[in-house]
Amino acid sequence: MSDTNVDELIRTMSAQRVEALRVGVEEDLRAAWEKGKAAGKAEGISEGEFRGRKQGVISVALNLLRAGTDTATVAKAAELPEPIIRKIAQDNGITLA
Repeated sequence: MSDTNVDELIRTMSAQRVEALRVGVEEDLRAAWEKGKAAGKAEGISEGEFRGRKQGVISVALNLLRAGTDTATVAKAAELPEPIIRKIAQDNGITLA
């Protein structure tokens, strides 16, 4: 083989190797992106469900307070401490007896 052929063979093999590495890295990045995207979506859904439950508990507590239910009963029903119930009442303009 002549020096020109050897150089061309080395360039071709190097280019093929670089391309194979590029494809591998690209596939790894794509897989990592999809995995991260799925994890983020699951976390977002979980956070949304948590916030919805929290808002539902607060809404029920407010309705009970507006109906004149005492804070101890509301706290027990909402499974929240009484100071939190008092704060919810105060933040929403509900006067407690």
